[in-house]
Amino acid sequence: MHSYRYNIIRMKCIIWLLFLVPFISFSQQRSNTETNNLLVDSLRNEIIYITTDSLIRLDADNLKIKAKRKIIRPSKLPALYPIIKENKLIFIDKQGGDVFKLTEKDSLVRIDTSDIKNFLIGSSVFVKNDTLFRHGGYGYWSASNFFIYLDKATEEWEIYNISDTSSEARALHSHLSINAEDKFYFFGGYRVSHNGGRNSFSNNEVWSFNFQNKNWRFLGKSKPNFSGSDPDSFFIIDKSLYIINVLGRLFRVDVLENELTEFKINPFIYLFKNYVNPVFYKDHLYYLNKKGIVKKAPFKTLTNKVLKTTAFYEKEKSSNPVLISIGFIFLCFFGVIIYEYLKVRNSIVISKKGLKYKSKSVKLDSIAISIFEMVIKKEVEFSELTKLVRKEHLSKIQNERNRNQYLEDINLQIKLLTGYKSDILIISKSTFDARYKSVIFNKEAYGKILK
Repeated sequence: MHSYRYNIIRMKCIIWLLFLVPFISFSQQRSNTETNNLLVDSLRNEIIYITTDSLIRLDADNLKIKAKRKIIRPSKLPALYPIIKENKLIFIDKQGGDVFKLTEKDSLVRIDTSDIKNFLIGSSVFVKNDTLFRHGGYGYWSASNFFIYLDKATEEWEIYNISDTSSEARALHSHLSINAEDKFYFFGGYRVSHNGGRNSFSNNEVWSFNFQNKNWRFLGKSKPNFSGSDPDSFFIIDKSLYIINVLGRLFRVDVLENELTEFKINPFIYLFKNYVNPVFYKDHLYYLNKKGIVKKAPFKTLTNKVLKTTAFYEKEKSSNPVLISIGFIFLCFFGVIIYEYLKVRNSIVISKKGLKYKSKSVKLDSIAISIFEMVIKKEVEFSELTKLVRKEHLSKIQNERNRNQYLEDINLQIKLLTGYKSDILIISKSTFDARYKSVIFNKEAYGKILK
């Protein structure tokens, strides 16, 4: 009975442990003191295997040892990142700015003159145009969001200037990156709390930097969580970044095409030593097994079964500039139409049958319309208006009365039409000869509605 109860309890514990494995695995951050590294020296057709205190060169075809050297390193140096630059092997301090080369006496000597300590933890390291770059990094409770490069003239790290109009990229560390087609892409990693705390938060933003115009661009938010705790190891082939997570799953991230490909689990991957990045060379993947021995396998055997392909990130919702331009043109076009309509609607409109203002209209005969049109254009003397209304069978006095009557009728009709109290046609002394009278347009009162 006791044995049975013990077995039940034991099985429950195992089930709980299996349930917690993914969460425990994802919480493990990659150690910054990891010292095993693999590199490809294509000029010599060699695989370089670097440990804490040794450098081993292997023939890429048969993996036989061609050369082995010791590495005498400073005791206070926690971890180095090896990289090939201009066909030469150099070592970079993972936490600071120190850069080393290996002498003939197997000692590491510095080749830089900078003084950056514990500020570049988890930064991304890459070579562009034979220049050594670093991006991001953590140190002293903050993360950076800029590039630095090793100046060949001064042998010091300098900040790489970007455009004044550029967006501000996310400051982070322990991220994944790839340099392709004159652009730098990054995703994953961690951002630091803005309130000054020591807590780090997973980053799901995807950014690109254009080295031509020196501008950052936010691409979107990644769907999977590829923070520093998730990838066990990774390697780059062409323009794609391959990621092996802690559960042994292989992914291909193509940031340029916004594709995420997940391959079916291959038990072969479980032979890989954790946290040591494999390298790709001549259609083979070179890896370090759990016994510390360099092995290789045809790359196709790991990627021959695709599980699914999806979008890697959700694109930023941005309007098409062409559609914006077309929409702006249409808005302007309709704006002009509406403006002209309101302008006409709020103005006195002259027609052959009379005048119209808003929804009202008044009838005028052709003579009244002619008088109205003449006066609103310029000052008109009485004598000219008299000629316009003159009838041969009437006397001079009667024609002058008709003229005055036309002026009064026009003013009355305009007042009824607009609701204004002032006369639109004003009788005054002529500006040409004060002895005579003329008619002028009351621009002060009616100028806004008659143009």
